[in-house]
Order: sequence, then C-alpha cells, then structure tokens
Amino acid sequence: MEHYMFCSRLVGLYIGMVLLVYRLSRPIFSKLSYIIMFTDMPYVDRVLQLCLDIYLVRESHDFVLEEDLFSKLLFLFRSPETIIKWTRPPALVLSRETQL
Repeated sequence: MEHYMFCSRLVGLYIGMVLLVYRLSRPIFSKLSYIIMFTDMPYVDRVLQLCLDIYLVRESHDFVLEEDLFSKLLFLFRSPETIIKWTRPPALVLSRETQL
C-alpha cells in the first residue's frame, strides 16, 4: 500500500513538472510565429522609405497626408500578402513585370 502511494506521488510530481515547463515555455514559442514574418523580410527599403515619408510629412505639418501615409503603413502590416509584395527585391519585381 505504501509503495502504491509513493508511486502515485512520484507520478503526480512528474506531471506537475511537465505542466510547469509547458506553461513557462509556451509564451516564448507562441509569439515567434508573429515575429518571424517581420524579422525575415528580404528587402525593407520601401517600407523604410514610407516611414521616412511619414516623418517628413509630420515635420512639414501636413497632417492629412500623414494620416493617409500612416493608414497605408497600417494596411501594409495587417496584410501579409501586401507586405510580401512590398518586400520583394527589385530584381524579382522587374523580372515578374517583364513576364506579364
């Protein structure tokens, strides 16, 4: 009887440790899927230029144009298909346009 109680406590301790490791490691790996899309962009010059344009327009106090550019930036980051199109290298974009 004591052996059975010891084994059940040991199994309970093991399950508790596995669940603890799972709970601690889950937030680390669950956020990676969202970050990978933005950290592995091949050509970010267009996106950077859009950010610089927003900064310049803000400096010149043209807030209507700033709002338009900022909404374009938000749309860009909300749409994975558009961000892929925008971050293609220029040589790839030119080769696809000549094929059409």
